[in-house]
Amino acid sequence: KKRRNNSMILLLRQGAMMDPIDTAIDPAAELAKAQSHLDHLIQLQQKKEAEATDEKSHENNTAAKDDEATLLYKRAVEAQDDIQFIQLQRAVITLVNNTVKSSQRDGTVNEGGAEAALSTAKDQCISLGLILIRHANHHRNNNSKTGQLYAKMLAWYTNLHKDTRQMTCHLFRAHLQKEAPEYPSNLQSSTVIADTFSPSSAKQRQHQQGSWLEVARYLIEIQIVHDAVQMVQSQPIDGKKHLSPQWRFDFVDELCRPIAERLRYHFLGEQSGLFTASSTSSSGGVESDKVSTMDRLPEWLFRYLREIMDNHGAYSVVMIEGAQPLIDAVVDSVLVRAQCLTAAVDDSNASDAGPSARDVIIQLKQMYCGLSSTYFLREISRMARHALRANSFLNHPDMVGSECRDRNIALRGIEQLFLFDDLLKKKIESDQEGDPFGIDPILYPVRMTDTFLTPREDLLLWWMGDERDMAIVRLQKCAASTLSQTEDDSSPTNTANKQLCPPITDLFAALLHSSRSKANSFSDLRSQQMYAANVVAPICSEYLELMHGEATFLRQRLLARDAKKSYSGSDEMLTANVLEWISLISGVHVAGHAVLRSQITHDAESAQIRPDNPMDGVIKSIFAFGDAMVDEFVTIFVEQIMMERAKLAVYTMRAPFLISEHPHEQHERRGQREKDVKNTLTLSPDLNDSIHVLSVTLKACQTAAAKVDSMDSRTAEMMYFGSQSIENSLSHAVGCKFLDIGLDPMGMCPEIYLEGAKQFCHDVCSFKHLFQHTTLGEGPMERAVAASRLMSLDESPLTALRDALCALISSDTGSEALFISDFAADSRLLQEAESMLNAKGFGSLALEEAVSIINRRC
Repeated sequence: KKRRNNSMILLLRQGAMMDPIDTAIDPAAELAKAQSHLDHLIQLQQKKEAEATDEKSHENNTAAKDDEATLLYKRAVEAQDDIQFIQLQRAVITLVNNTVKSSQRDGTVNEGGAEAALSTAKDQCISLGLILIRHANHHRNNNSKTGQLYAKMLAWYTNLHKDTRQMTCHLFRAHLQKEAPEYPSNLQSSTVIADTFSPSSAKQRQHQQGSWLEVARYLIEIQIVHDAVQMVQSQPIDGKKHLSPQWRFDFVDELCRPIAERLRYHFLGEQSGLFTASSTSSSGGVESDKVSTMDRLPEWLFRYLREIMDNHGAYSVVMIEGAQPLIDAVVDSVLVRAQCLTAAVDDSNASDAGPSARDVIIQLKQMYCGLSSTYFLREISRMARHALRANSFLNHPDMVGSECRDRNIALRGIEQLFLFDDLLKKKIESDQEGDPFGIDPILYPVRMTDTFLTPREDLLLWWMGDERDMAIVRLQKCAASTLSQTEDDSSPTNTANKQLCPPITDLFAALLHSSRSKANSFSDLRSQQMYAANVVAPICSEYLELMHGEATFLRQRLLARDAKKSYSGSDEMLTANVLEWISLISGVHVAGHAVLRSQITHDAESAQIRPDNPMDGVIKSIFAFGDAMVDEFVTIFVEQIMMERAKLAVYTMRAPFLISEHPHEQHERRGQREKDVKNTLTLSPDLNDSIHVLSVTLKACQTAAAKVDSMDSRTAEMMYFGSQSIENSLSHAVGCKFLDIGLDPMGMCPEIYLEGAKQFCHDVCSFKHLFQHTTLGEGPMERAVAASRLMSLDESPLTALRDALCALISSDTGSEALFISDFAADSRLLQEAESMLNAKGFGSLALEEAVSIINRRC
């Protein structure tokens, strides 16, 4: 009321200030109006206060609901943890009950108690491991009750596995010493081990407690389950898994232990084994004998390991025939047990269940496939590396360096490193059926070259220099004894029966094969590139130099004259010269492919992206040199022997005049031989020598091809290159000579008469008949034949062809000449004209060339 009275007073004052009071207005009405307006304002203010109160109440209700949801979620998590805890407890209780029942069933055993205790411990260890695999998702939350229980169980399993593994390894060694005491010294002991682990023996002894086979199975089972536990602890089971670098395979390690002991005795003790044998001669010669023994250390070491693996059966018999089948059988049995245990102790409907033990074991089975043999080779390589390192091989000043007694000592040792690496590589490829890419990189054997040669760049460069020099010397010696330029008797007829490929090319290919093996022995890309640059490239350059010298010598011999023949000596000499050129060209072609194949590598260990091949330039140079030799031979043969000596140049100069000469003028010329051009056409006299020398050359090419046909070799296809390339190039070169006459680009034959054209066509077809074995398509020779046939076409068909072409361009058939511009103006007309020529058999000629011949024909 007070606020209302104040408002009224305020309104009255404002009205008094604005206007004087109107005595005509009713004061009661005005007071009622002001009271109504004031009530309206009060209502608006109360409404706003009510809305603010409602919003605050809604926020409080929402917060209360959120607190309830959080509380429910926490209770659900706790309930789930309780369920998982109960499940894990139930699995542990079942495990303990089974262990107690097994102990009560076995009773107290005095004799063979170690085997019985091992059996119980093994069952408990494997069962506990399978439970840990099944509940592996609990170890990620150590704050919950289930996570804490899982951590305690994992610690229990770790200690149990350690004790059980030690017990199993001890019993396995005892059985190995008892059953095969001579292993790995002879094949008989390896056969005993393989027979013990074979599937047939496993069926006979599966019920014999405490047998060696049973202990071996225990050792493998413990290993498999432990690897599975480690796998699920480290990462989830999805995708492909790899073994850790510290991973060990106890079963194979125990089989490798006797080898390591004998290796230690023979190669690591100064007063035992080989060192004892070398130092018993005299006290004064101990040091020299020891150095003498060190000189042959790699050779003796690797020979001893090869004998153990192959002759004594440690690899082929024990690992492949005995160990791996046993491993596969044990993995399958663990799979069955894992499935049964999972169904017995786990709730298969649990939504939070982790990966089943069976799934994990299946993935391990894939990793264990073919693992024993590869792992065994890796351990053998590590033993060899340790023996060489312990004896400081390649570090002794008497072996390498400026003060070495004999550089061949280090070279022989390095050669042994490559041979041993290659031996292990071939065994892996054979075991994996040529596909080593599926092997885990951790299992690859250690490379001796990467260990002892690659880290020392000075030693590596010194060895590469010696490799290069030795290969070049061998090439030079082979060239001195086999190439024609070095023979005392330079007559080519003595070398006509030589091989189709020079012996120096065979040696070059063998050197490249050896170089490829050595380059691939390096896993480091930089070392491979260094080897290619310092060894392979210089060998290729030397080979090209020797072949270039031989080609120069053969060029001189081909150009040598004979007193009896005006072109290139006797037919026998020409045939022998051509065969030598074919051999040389084929050899260079084979050498180019040998270099190309030597650069194709399959390195399963390295996933490095290979950059551009550093040998690409060398490969291109070799193939380019082979093509250059073909061009050189054809150029010499056509331009000098056929054109100059065999009078083909005379024919090319006279032929345009003979073609364009009027028939009536031929009888008036002196010395013109009379002949009936209608019935009897013979080869022009100027071409007799040319066609003879060409036929001899092509016959030599066919002889070489016939020799290749009788070869049974993978390189036979490449050996055709020399003869085929010469035939094709000769067809191209000779065809160009006749094509120039027919097309007359120099304008020396403005008119063409039928008689001369028929003689020219006969000459061209005679030469074309020689090239029956060429592999070219439509070349200059085929175009020359087409041009000569068009030139010698009878009057009626020629007129019909000319009229048809004129009809295309709507030209008067009686016009003097056809113009190519009339056809070129319309692409459709040009296409129709070319189709017409193709239908008449002149499709190898361009329309412009055909029109030129038709216009010149009289």
